[in-house]
Amino acid sequence: MRLRVIGVGSPQGDDAVGLAVGRRLLTQHLPEDVEVLLRERPGLDLLDDLRDADAAVLIDALHAGAEPGRVHSLAARELARGARLSSHELGVGAALALADALGARRPPLRIIGIEIASTQGSGLSTQLEASLETACARVRRAIAELRVELSDADSGAENRG
Repeated sequence: MRLRVIGVGSPQGDDAVGLAVGRRLLTQHLPEDVEVLLRERPGLDLLDDLRDADAAVLIDALHAGAEPGRVHSLAARELARGARLSSHELGVGAALALADALGARRPPLRIIGIEIASTQGSGLSTQLEASLETACARVRRAIAELRVELSDADSGAENRG
């Protein structure tokens, strides 16, 4: 099984929170088959990162109108249907929508979004610094959920075959 965790962001201000969560996860004990990638404004390159993964967790900053630092768990379909939560020009949602429109293979996916107030500044705000461990815990929970989902799918395929 190949599970990929992708921290998305840009290096400025709170918009770097996806990258910061990814960096923190790199220092934590994760299962051997979990790969953590850090991607600055990946755009369509995100589709390449997803292509050969069995499942993936994306981490990104978002603007949804909640308190800065709040950690959201989102379904890929929410973003692919055009929800404009990402703070990037060609954000995660646009890349997923394009993948769907092109019929591209997309693995089971979880999205962890961390609410930001601003993309300005040189580092993470105090609220976002305080949310990093909560976001890491949410990613670890998403990994566990995806493992169960993939295991159930494999069991179902074996029973049918």
